[in-house]
Amino acid sequence: MCHHAQATCVAPSLVSPAQIEISEASPRIEWTPVGNASHYLVWLESRVPEGRVLVSEEFQTSATYLIPPRPLTTGKATVRIRVTAVCNDDTQAALSRRFRIDEDSACRLIAAPVVEQDNGQWKMRWGALQTAQRYEIRVHAADDGKPVLTRVSNGTTTMEGRFEPGVWLLAVQPVCKGLKGVNSWVAVEAH
Repeated sequence: MCHHAQATCVAPSLVSPAQIEISEASPRIEWTPVGNASHYLVWLESRVPEGRVLVSEEFQTSATYLIPPRPLTTGKATVRIRVTAVCNDDTQAALSRRFRIDEDSACRLIAAPVVEQDNGQWKMRWGALQTAQRYEIRVHAADDGKPVLTRVSNGTTTMEGRFEPGVWLLAVQPVCKGLKGVNSWVAVEAH
C-alpha cells in the first residue's frame, strides 16, 4: 500500500528588506524558496507619499530574489510587493508586504554639528558620512532667517570666521549621489 502525500503550495516569507524603512532606492527583494514552486510571480508598486504611482511592474522568475531594473523612487516612497509561488500542482500561494523608502535617511548626519570658538573664530565640525560626496555649509541670521554665508566643504570641519553679536543658525547639508540630503542645524550666540 503506497500513500502519496499531497503537495501543498505555501507562501514564501520575505527575507529582504527586513526593515519596514530602508534608504536604498533599488533594494534587493528576496524571499524564502518554496519547495515545489515552478516559478514566482512578483508584483511591486512604488508610490510617493501623496499617492502618485512611480513604478508598477510585474515579473516572472524562477529565482528567489529580484533587484528592480530601475530605482523605485528618487526620494521617498511606499512600496507594496506581492510574491506568488506557482507550484507544480498548479496551486498558488502569495505573500504581501509594504515597506518605505526614504533616500534622505542615508544622507543625514548621525549627530548635530558641534560649534566652538577657536582664537576668536567660530569653528564647526561634524562626523563624516560615508555616502557624502561633499557638505554644503550655510550661516543664517536668526532674526530674519536670511543666509549670510554659503560654502562647500569636502572635509568635516570648517572655520566660519567672526560673527557680529546675536544669534546665528548654522547648517550642514550633506550631498550624496549628487542629491542634497537633510540639513543639520545648530544655533550659536555671539557676544
